[in-house]
Amino acid sequence: MDAVTTDLGRDVAAQARFGVQLIGPFRLSGPDGSVLPVQGRRTRALLATLLLAPQQSMGRERLAGLFWGDRGDAQARASLRQCLLELRGVLAAGSGTTGEDHLIATRETVALAPGTFACDVLALRVALGGDEWERVAGLIDNAGTAPLLQDLELGGAFGEWLEVTRAEIDARIADGLARHLAVRESTGDGAAVKALATAWLRRDPLSEPAVAAMIRAEIATGARAAAHIRYQAFRDLLAAEIGVAPGPLVDAALRTEAGAELVSGAVQPQPAPVAAPPQQLPPPPPSIGSLVLAVLAFDNHSADPDLAEFCDGVSEEIQRTVARGTGIAVVARASSFQFRGADKSIAKVSSALGASHLLDGSVRRSGTRLRITAELVECASHRAVWSERFDGSLEDIFALQDSIAEQVAAALQLTLVPRSATPPLEPATYERFLRARGLLADGDAQFDNTALEAVPLLEAVTSDAPDHAAAWELLALARALVLRSGRSPQPFAEAREAVVTAAQKALKLDPRRGGAYRALAMLEPWGHHAVREKLLLQALEVAPRDPAALTDMSNFCWGVGRFRDALAYAEAACELNPLMPAARLHAAQMRAYVGDYDTSISMLEELHLRWPQNAGILMTLLNWSGSLGYPEVYYRHIGAIDRFEGWQARDLAAVRAYVEAVFSKDINVKQTRAARYRGLLEKTGTITLSLVTGLGFIGLPDEAFELAERADYSHVFDPSGPSPSLFYPGVALGPWSCLLSHPRFVRVCHRLGLCRYWQETGQWPDCAAWVPFDFKSAVRRTAESGPAAGEQDRR
Repeated sequence: MDAVTTDLGRDVAAQARFGVQLIGPFRLSGPDGSVLPVQGRRTRALLATLLLAPQQSMGRERLAGLFWGDRGDAQARASLRQCLLELRGVLAAGSGTTGEDHLIATRETVALAPGTFACDVLALRVALGGDEWERVAGLIDNAGTAPLLQDLELGGAFGEWLEVTRAEIDARIADGLARHLAVRESTGDGAAVKALATAWLRRDPLSEPAVAAMIRAEIATGARAAAHIRYQAFRDLLAAEIGVAPGPLVDAALRTEAGAELVSGAVQPQPAPVAAPPQQLPPPPPSIGSLVLAVLAFDNHSADPDLAEFCDGVSEEIQRTVARGTGIAVVARASSFQFRGADKSIAKVSSALGASHLLDGSVRRSGTRLRITAELVECASHRAVWSERFDGSLEDIFALQDSIAEQVAAALQLTLVPRSATPPLEPATYERFLRARGLLADGDAQFDNTALEAVPLLEAVTSDAPDHAAAWELLALARALVLRSGRSPQPFAEAREAVVTAAQKALKLDPRRGGAYRALAMLEPWGHHAVREKLLLQALEVAPRDPAALTDMSNFCWGVGRFRDALAYAEAACELNPLMPAARLHAAQMRAYVGDYDTSISMLEELHLRWPQNAGILMTLLNWSGSLGYPEVYYRHIGAIDRFEGWQARDLAAVRAYVEAVFSKDINVKQTRAARYRGLLEKTGTITLSLVTGLGFIGLPDEAFELAERADYSHVFDPSGPSPSLFYPGVALGPWSCLLSHPRFVRVCHRLGLCRYWQETGQWPDCAAWVPFDFKSAVRRTAESGPAAGEQDRR
């Protein structure tokens, strides 16, 4: 056996009869060191699984499902018995004894006899948690680059287990090596640092912490030329392997003491090397329980096909009443209404939406007369839990909808909380309300004009029915969306006041109108972080399962650099709205912000193929594939921009020009873009952080710092000023940001109101854990220096 398996730990190896190698190809050896052949791949995997299980014991049912989940219970258990029989035979033959059972099997569990096996993974865990750095370096060096169970790719449930376990072991190795390196560096033991870093780099040649530690050790011993050569070699390796340049951790190491002059080339994006621990934050909404209701769009059985929109509105009203009145998880309209006609297969819908129950029905209308039929189905059994037919006039529509919602709740054994008294709408007014709500539900205000079209409809509704809280809530939202899109026909101050009026009216009529809080949060200047957060939490308090409120909270966390929190809220929104493009897009973006680039790009490609006409998805896919080093993805989809027109085409053309600058090796192309940004700064006095960070992506970090430090950001605190949304505000705090390589960026954060928010709330950005300087101390010092320009007006 290799050294990694022969040196398994002094205590364990002394007692163990068998040694097992799990890193790399599976290998089982007997007491004399000879290899014991195990023919069955699942038998080898079974032993590996037991070795790594808690107390080296696992239930039979779990093992059967892990290896034979595609078979019936009886067949799976029989296969498990056969594997155990084979393993017992191999162990008995290898031990040179008869009748000795090295496995302890009961009717319910299978376990390994204590002290029987020594294992490289377990020995490595012990060493990483100990104090003997030489032992750690030796074990890691011998392990090489091989993954866990290199020759046992079985797929299925075991494949998923293997993927998770490999990630856990790699993370444990990285954490343990980082700890040992920190200890050795603190004692000035350069030889130990180099030995540990060398072993780490043998296993992971792209490890930034290892390269940074090696560079610091070389500089500390006066070998600055060697440090420079190592930096250049690492930069070339990163460029060849994954198309990026060294990140801020390596850059900072090269600047150690007098090493700053050694830096050459641009600092480019790289994922954060160490994940920050979870923060304490206002908790995301409760996870979806066993009840998940999907209300489908009721079929139009009327003679007039134009009444389909009316039928959608009736369905949504029932959906909202159940959601607000019971608190259960109800799939959002944007997802559930995608299934119509023949697509309403129970199996298909429940699989796509994760629903436990479906409510479907039909609406027949003749003049003012209505007939609504509804049926509630349990997805697992396809059993109709409840069904009913309702007849009435259009004037009775609210009572009919409430009655259906009440009976659905009763069928689910829930209590429906009565909604606030709402005066009925006249038929024509009600149809305008339904049309406006449909526009807002199905549109994307940032990339289309749906909110702009909804405003006059809702203004007419509130004029006809001034006491209708839902209409005022939607009007506040529509006006706020138009205002923040930059396409409002009104002066900013006038448009802002109109939003406030509508929101206050909605809350006065019904304090549970969460959309009103969301609208007010949109009005707050971007720099008023704590105020915006409070309003968004109020929206979630009254509507904890509202996908839009969850997405807004995710966006807030994004803007203040709390990307893991942003991802948690985004994924909660997607659970409730799995087929909504905007929710899925945001979740894909947040995957990149937490450093999971591959998954993010894969999700974006999938979304573009599903919704090829969505300009926002295409913009993000092109921008990120170009910026994050996926040129093949960019070129695969760049031709799609030709199908767009108007402002969408212009924005896509701007993305193409930017990515071409990223790819270009012509410094003149890059400097031309920098000159454009400088011109914009001179013309407006400010510049968005997305453009500043973009200069880092194209290889001009010094110019990025220059623009960020020259820009005036006082408008982010101006309540009556223009929209200070700073499109993609969190981009400068992402793991790729060249700005995070130096403490001077903290001063820019201070001018955005971020330092005061972080310090006062204790809600630190993710980057605080991995930037190459004491981020929290720098923030505290800067915040204590006094308010930023414009911030004093807030205090």
